[in-house]
This record gives sequence, structure tokens and C-alpha cells, in this order.
Amino acid sequence: MNALQPHWQKTRVSLLGILLLAILGFLGYQIIVPQDNKKTKTNKTQTVTIPDTVPLPNWKLMDSQPLKSTETEDEIESFPGKVYEYSNDQKRLQAEIRYAKYSGSFNHFMIKHMKMPAATIHPDIYYKKGVGHYALFEHENTAYLGSCINAKGESTVTLSQYNKNRYLRGWGLTRTFFWLIGEKDLVEYRCLWSVMSIPNPSELDFTINIDPNNQELNEVEKQLEEAWFDWYSWWKNNFPDY
Repeated sequence: MNALQPHWQKTRVSLLGILLLAILGFLGYQIIVPQDNKKTKTNKTQTVTIPDTVPLPNWKLMDSQPLKSTETEDEIESFPGKVYEYSNDQKRLQAEIRYAKYSGSFNHFMIKHMKMPAATIHPDIYYKKGVGHYALFEHENTAYLGSCINAKGESTVTLSQYNKNRYLRGWGLTRTFFWLIGEKDLVEYRCLWSVMSIPNPSELDFTINIDPNNQELNEVEKQLEEAWFDWYSWWKNNFPDY
């Protein structure tokens, strides 16, 4: 017990020193940096550039268009995003990417932004180490795969996964310092909502499975999954700055 006291005292002094430096840095920043510059930086955080072209192995890009704003009864929300159209022989693949803030529920996203009826969304959730969670489901003879590509950590589908990833991977002492001087949010919240889909006129075999990771994927699902891994890798390495 007594042997631990000197060690704890040193740790406490170090933490107090870091806190003092952070406070002094914050006060210095508030004094030195003009208010106009701070407003400019705040405005820049709202500017996100989504590229017109994204390479996807085994698929040819046919077109890309900006996504329209989402309209609800109360407001019009505008999040930067694009929809990409790809082809592979007779197959067509559509991929949407949308930058969003403070949002982590895939079902909520599909209902609000994709305008899908809540009763039709019953995704199977899969997991791949190094990538994260992603959802697969079928609606009106079209197979869908989607997930939230987080700026830090792995992809997530549910709100609980999103929050857990944020606090495990999206926080640190360096980030806390930048938060104190007004440069960053305390916790990393940036998310790229992505939904890929391939139409299929035939009946798709989507069955309820307690452990979907043991479920055999059909041909369309396998194509979506393979495309998703390449898509995810590209966006993780080219996550848009803000």
C-alpha cells in the first residue's frame, strides 16, 4: 500500500501538469487568435468534399451525382454526399456515400434518408475483423449492404456499436487538448454512411438466422460483400477532411 503512494503521487502530478498546460494553451489561444479566424474555422468544418470518382475493382464507373437534400416535415437537412453507378457485364451496382454527424443507427438512416418503410428493414448484421460490422437485407428484389464508415475504428451498424466505437477509438489526450482550444470535438464523431445495392429480378434467399456469420451467402450477396470490402478500404484511406 505504502509502496504505491509515491508512484500515484508522481502520476497525479503529471496529470495536473498536463491539465495546467491545456488550460494555459486554451487561454492563450482565446487571447491571441482573433474571433473572425475562429468563425472561419467553424465554417470550414461544414465543408466536406466528396470525390466524383471512386475506383472499385471488377466494376466500371458509369456515373456519379450529388445526393439531394433530405426533406422532413420539420426541416431540410443537407449532408454532403454522392451516388455512384457501376456496371459489371449485365450487373448494375449503386453505391451511396453520405457524410453525417452524430448519427449511428443504420435502421434510422434507411428510414429517414432512403425513405424505406420501417417494417421492411430487417438486416442481418455481419462482422469482419479489421473492417467491422455491416448490414445485409433485401427490399423489392434488390439486395442492400450498408454501414457507417467511422473516421476512427471499425464500421458500425447499430447505435450501441457506434457509441462504443466512438469512446474506445475516437478519444485521446491529444484530442482533448485540441478540444480545449476549440480545434476539434472532444470525441471523434465523423461517419460516412454508405449503402450499396444490386437489383435482382429473381427471389433472393434471405432467411432469418440467429448467427448470420454462419449463413451461406447467395451470389448477389457475395458480390456486394466483395465490393464492400474494396469500397470500405478506399474510403478509410481517403476519408474526407473537414
